[in-house]
Amino acid sequence: MEVKYSMKEKSIKINMILNGIKGLLSVLFPLITFPYVSKILGVENIGKYNFADSIINYFILLAGLGISTYAIREGAEIREDKEKINIFSKEIFTINIFSTILSCLFLFLLVLIVPKFENYTLLLFILSFQILFRTIGIEWIYSIYEDYKYITIRSILFQLLSFILLFLFVHSENDLYIYTIIVVLSTVGSNIINFFHSRKYCHITLTKKSNVRKHMKPILLLFATTVAITIYVNSDITILGFLTNDSSVGFYSVSTKIYTIIKSLLASIVLVSIPRFSAFLAQNKKEEFKRTAEDIYKTLLTFVIPSIIGIIVLRNEIILIVSNVTYLPASSSLAFLSIAIFVCLGAYFWGQAMLVPLRQEKKVLKITIISAIVNIGLNVVFIPFWKENAAAITTIIAETIAFLYCKHETSKIIKLGKFYPIFFKSLIGSMPIIIIELTITRFISNFLVSTLLVIFISIVVYVIMEVLLKNEIIVYYFYKVRKKLVKSFNDEQEKDF
Repeated sequence: MEVKYSMKEKSIKINMILNGIKGLLSVLFPLITFPYVSKILGVENIGKYNFADSIINYFILLAGLGISTYAIREGAEIREDKEKINIFSKEIFTINIFSTILSCLFLFLLVLIVPKFENYTLLLFILSFQILFRTIGIEWIYSIYEDYKYITIRSILFQLLSFILLFLFVHSENDLYIYTIIVVLSTVGSNIINFFHSRKYCHITLTKKSNVRKHMKPILLLFATTVAITIYVNSDITILGFLTNDSSVGFYSVSTKIYTIIKSLLASIVLVSIPRFSAFLAQNKKEEFKRTAEDIYKTLLTFVIPSIIGIIVLRNEIILIVSNVTYLPASSSLAFLSIAIFVCLGAYFWGQAMLVPLRQEKKVLKITIISAIVNIGLNVVFIPFWKENAAAITTIIAETIAFLYCKHETSKIIKLGKFYPIFFKSLIGSMPIIIIELTITRFISNFLVSTLLVIFISIVVYVIMEVLLKNEIIVYYFYKVRKKLVKSFNDEQEKDF
């Protein structure tokens, strides 16, 4: 019997904002704390921590398999059927626990047999708690039910707590392990609360009937895609390290750090759509799927275009804020990577948000592997000549291939409307950013003050331009905010009266 989709639908635009806030905080917190931590702990301790953390991240990846993406897609389809979602959640949780135990065993064996890890044993032990508690955190449940309000509030509270603990207890180079414990406590605490709070939606326990045969094939397909993406993303710096020098790697590392931050923030617009798309498809609501997909992609274009122009125009200032003057040669690779944001997020939308809910994960894996091979091949050929700029340009090429393929494959299944009008409106509205930057930097020498002014004035001008050009996304938010302000003002007037 078909289960009707009756859950009170949360506004997908509000979900975008909430997930954007969460993403922004996850970026701001390290930016605020890193200068303090790096100064107190010193270069050697920071290096030790980052090395140990990078190792643990591989085992978090192994423990996670492709479970989160799979669980969100499948769970969103049955979230209104209490009995089905309970059974499904228990099966997925049980599989995830086994993959986590396996991951922890591999880590334990490597620590025993790899001599390099001897000096990192305690750090790896402390950080390894993240592997287990990431599984217990079952964050996919909150994505299934689109509870981004809870996730955002929880993130803010635990980031504030870790921020306070950091400044209370980390005061010297000897506090490396205290710092590591604080980082882990933030993750562990939020995951424990997740587990108990999840009872609002379903009761999750281990089960003897994990239905492994049914679930493992799509899970492993999605896991293979994740592994391919990880190799693909890390290959640029690895090949740069082998074929050039440490300076090129350093410059490109700064560019990719900024690129990743901006890309992650904008990706939050797409991320919230995946469970909604899966739910629509389960109920055969193709028109709602199509309308929501168009809305999401228009929103993405509206924010991506000015972001790209802004990064290109302010690339030197952004590098100075994130690092220092010695890293200014990274500005050219950052400009190229800003262009890559457009095709990368396009590939993410048409692949992860569209093809995966449409159960075309084999095609996503196929194009990810092809893009990775193209990226690695072009890197090997061109990096010796153009160094970090070559790495950035090859990223654009590889991401463009993935973007065009995923868009083409999606169009075979479902036809969306034209996006050219909103693309050109966003592009026209972004052009004043160039004039604003040239004008302000001419009269204000302090780069931090001028950068903040450029950003603030550019946002105001962009909103005005888009309202005049009738960009439906900006018009929606503009009148929504205006309506709330008018209502608030009227309420205050009534109180005074």
